[in-house]
Amino acid sequence: MKLIQQTLRMFSAIVVLLSIGAAQQESRSAENMVPRVVSFSGHASDANGKAISGVAGVTFAIYREQQGGAPLWLETQSVNADTKGNFTAQLGATKPEGLPLDAFASGEARWLGVSVNGGAEQPRVLLMSVPYALKAADAQTLGGLPASAFVLAAPIASSVPVAVNQKGTKPEASAPPPASSNVTTTGGTVNAIPLFTTATNVQNSILTQTGTTAVNVAGKLNLPSTGAATATAGKNSRPESFVTSVFNSTTGTAVPQSFQLQAEPANNNTNTASGTLNLLYASGTNTPAETGLKIAGNGQITFAAGQKFPGTGAGTITGVTTASGSGLVGGGASGTLKMSLLTACTTNQILKWNGTAWACAADANSGGTVQSVALTAPVSDFTVTGSPITGSGTLALNWTVPPDFYRTPNSLVKRDNQGGFQATWIYVTSALGFPVEGDDTRADALGAGVYGKSGNGSGVYGQGVNGPGVTGYSGATYGVYGTSQSTGVYGIGAIGVDAESSANGGEGLNAYNSGSGDGILAGVGNSAGYAAWFNGNVEVAGTLSKSGGSFKIDHPLDPANKYLSHSFVESPDMKNIYDGVATLDASGEAVIRMPEWFGALNRDFRYQLTAIGAPGPNLYIADKLHDNTFRIAGGQPGMEVSWQITGIRQDAWANAHRIPVEEDKPEAERGYYRNPELFGAPEEKAVVWARHPQTYKHLKEQAVKANAAAALKP
Repeated sequence: MKLIQQTLRMFSAIVVLLSIGAAQQESRSAENMVPRVVSFSGHASDANGKAISGVAGVTFAIYREQQGGAPLWLETQSVNADTKGNFTAQLGATKPEGLPLDAFASGEARWLGVSVNGGAEQPRVLLMSVPYALKAADAQTLGGLPASAFVLAAPIASSVPVAVNQKGTKPEASAPPPASSNVTTTGGTVNAIPLFTTATNVQNSILTQTGTTAVNVAGKLNLPSTGAATATAGKNSRPESFVTSVFNSTTGTAVPQSFQLQAEPANNNTNTASGTLNLLYASGTNTPAETGLKIAGNGQITFAAGQKFPGTGAGTITGVTTASGSGLVGGGASGTLKMSLLTACTTNQILKWNGTAWACAADANSGGTVQSVALTAPVSDFTVTGSPITGSGTLALNWTVPPDFYRTPNSLVKRDNQGGFQATWIYVTSALGFPVEGDDTRADALGAGVYGKSGNGSGVYGQGVNGPGVTGYSGATYGVYGTSQSTGVYGIGAIGVDAESSANGGEGLNAYNSGSGDGILAGVGNSAGYAAWFNGNVEVAGTLSKSGGSFKIDHPLDPANKYLSHSFVESPDMKNIYDGVATLDASGEAVIRMPEWFGALNRDFRYQLTAIGAPGPNLYIADKLHDNTFRIAGGQPGMEVSWQITGIRQDAWANAHRIPVEEDKPEAERGYYRNPELFGAPEEKAVVWARHPQTYKHLKEQAVKANAAAALKP
């Protein structure tokens, strides 16, 4: 893109004018001070280097650096470029105060960046001496005020005539300048737009700027109404405008196209008062007008006049007609269309496909006479009378033993009114599938697919050689459900109990204890296995108690052969730890801002500071945590400081579930140990035995039997 060479000729005549203005007498008014604008000539082109003519939006920015960095000052102007793209602009013309004097006060180099119509910034140009001459404006002011502001008017005696102006009124006495206030700040963030948090303090706002092309809002952007509604009229919201630029080949100019969104009142001064979100549009310099497209408060959309949709009105379907040979009649091009079968056939004819079309034809398959009807059935179950019939008569079929849903010998199975039946004994074999399968999939079903009940044995017992002994499947509730005063579901095998759920929101294993016991009890008989292995995320909605804990990962330096573990950091309090590294500012200070939830979550804060790279004996916490920030001071400018802050949880759950550091064991667990082997006690003295005596007694008996059986093997 062509460099703006004209900048190198920054109107030397302006230097002379600025010098003359700086040397004029003190009595000169503020309106006659040095104009704080600089004439600039440039070239406007698009991303492909093609010249832009006509009205164009140009953004000017002044920087400390030739590349990168945040702008010290910027403004956007509308310029009128000639057919070759050349234009002239007055820098500072859009600002009441013109160019800022402090941008050139230090005498350091300044660079000008230019971007056209929101495009990429052109290569920056070094500013010559002309803009720095603006500093001469200080020569005729003191603290930015004319000398007359510091002259005290002599009191006027009542006997002395008072001069009047041309209007015949007494001139007002010059008022002293208003008292000034020192504006302070603890520092800000690069690219953050400042906000006066008090009358004399500046901090970061929720607005940040990305280069010269974007402003970011870290929150909600409100566009309030232009005023309060009255019974006479409602008030629109302030609009949000979107403008694109198109080139008009007829006029040979760029024409802005404006789209505007704004909320508007609906049914004002009624009991159904509401609002709509409306789209307005304008081309060129016209005022945006309603398009007719709007969204009501209930989400319903009103489309602009002339909106078309396929299938209705002027859509793609223009009519329905019947093809020759289709066997259909009717149709049309508008209104409600009716179609029917061909009605030209005579009595006893049918529509018949003749190979190319549907046509009326005789029914060759109807007519004929039945010569004989006979009936046979198994004699073990039925008796048949009246068979065969060659003319007329009655066939009769009767049960040898009527079917029954109860356990009647030699009767066929009949289901009761609930679809069930009873049997003394059932034996089923199957080479494929399930020998016994229960299915209760009715919409009103409340029972079980398979239900078993026993006094002393198992309600349902299944034994598998290579597969599961019992498999249960459910689309919405329990695959296998067991209830007992002892063990609800008991399984022995390579996998004792395997539970799986494919339902969204279901549970692979659901364990619930409505008494005073435990929902799940899991244990191992040796130290090689785990009482529980979770392959995935684990959520605990309660307190997690443990004898120890760590993270365990594949070793970063030898992941195939080693593990790396770290123990948890424990505390008698519910303590949270936060840390970081801060770089001190020119005053040897740094403000640490914690998340907005920090103060709500924590209390009782503790601090720790460590200097990095050099001693920092004077480091201290200048301001304790307030409004989620604390301040570090006492260091050297540019020093890095490692900081740490801890807090005790004070959220609702933590306040309701404080962990007692010391507590007495319940009566039933006294004399028992979490790890009896560490205190020379037998395994029966484990706390788990106290809580589940029947279960562990059964498990120990099973282990004794297994060991005895293993000892008998040759």
